[in-house]
Amino acid sequence: MREFSIFSSPSPHPSPFEGEGARVKVLLLCIFFIFFIALTLSGCGSSNLLRNGSFEQGEAPWFALESWERFALSERHARDGRYAARVTLQAAPPDQGSQIAGLIQEISPQEFPKKLSGFYRVEHWVRGTPKQYLQGVVIVWGGQKKFPNIQIRYIFAGITEPPFLLRNGRFVFVGASEPRLGEWVFFERDLHRDFAELWGRIPTGFEKIRVLLEVRYDEKSPGQALAADVYYDALYLGD
Repeated sequence: MREFSIFSSPSPHPSPFEGEGARVKVLLLCIFFIFFIALTLSGCGSSNLLRNGSFEQGEAPWFALESWERFALSERHARDGRYAARVTLQAAPPDQGSQIAGLIQEISPQEFPKKLSGFYRVEHWVRGTPKQYLQGVVIVWGGQKKFPNIQIRYIFAGITEPPFLLRNGRFVFVGASEPRLGEWVFFERDLHRDFAELWGRIPTGFEKIRVLLEVRYDEKSPGQALAADVYYDALYLGD
């Protein structure tokens, strides 16, 4: 009796198109997988309301006020990618008063963002006044009856008490009195919770939000020199 198999026996002369078809299928599958990963990463990046938060596209749209010491891009230390924003501050012994170095970005989202996060790094720190510190500031313009804007100032390092009285501002201390040198330090704040606790509500009906990253000193008296070398990178604002 003749036996039959449900499996076809291999052809002694396979078609030259069979191996090529398999390779094409694998190639198409790889292309689809790469496209899916790229699309996913693109979607994740677009959730950041801060444009160019890792400074890989130059300085814009970040800017500094005319009275500030201007920031610069640096390849010396970078937490995310190739570049970070470097802010430096120096004061000679005769100098007095206040000075700020930093960077700013303004946005106008429809909804108030929930989270602010990022990294800072202090490479050099010579204290010349008790009120020498670095901070991140979130200012909300419009939608208020009592003030033209309200703000929260997050003190990352340098002081443990408010440096001055600010009726439309609240201070939150998230770091130590002296900065840690030579390492990246992560910060993250829940803006919904902070504004609800410190201002009584989550902002609505606002015109714009200004985010500032600074190193500064206030009320310096003549007598001592001062220096600070600070980097910011991987900055995020969103949900």
